[in-house]
Amino acid sequence: MASAHQLIQDAEVSDRLRTDFAAMDLAARLHGQVGRHLKVDVGLPGSFDGLLGHVGRGWIVLQGRRPTVVALDHAVLIAGMDRFSAADAPAARLGLASALRGLSRDRAAVQVYLAGQPPAAALDGSIDRVGKDYFELSLTPRGEPRRPGSVLGAGIVPLRAVAAVSSAA
Repeated sequence: MASAHQLIQDAEVSDRLRTDFAAMDLAARLHGQVGRHLKVDVGLPGSFDGLLGHVGRGWIVLQGRRPTVVALDHAVLIAGMDRFSAADAPAARLGLASALRGLSRDRAAVQVYLAGQPPAAALDGSIDRVGKDYFELSLTPRGEPRRPGSVLGAGIVPLRAVAAVSSAA
């Protein structure tokens, strides 16, 4: 009787764990990985790797040779995660636009990797302003800092097109 009762309890616990895990979103799963070295493949632009530094709503920051903001909508594989989760992870509130506003404020030189485009097609420049679902990018030659004479033009980039944004420094 005791063995049968234990088997029933084990099955209930296992079922509850599966149900809890099924309700967990990717951001909550990633919160338990902060500080781990991850590799995120975003398809054609390629892979980005580094220590997971921050998890936002739909994006993460990988701290590596070049800090990179990765849009999770374009992630096709995330490697390096352990099996642990943060069940009590805070809800990620800040979206991709918020992360890019920080880069805009700092006038950081960036490379913007567009979904479905090869890495060589990355856009170089600095983010001038960030709207609700787009940002304005001043284009500069690769490897050159933004100066009045080095701006080649400007463009609007819809946030849905962004796979990753890396610091150019």
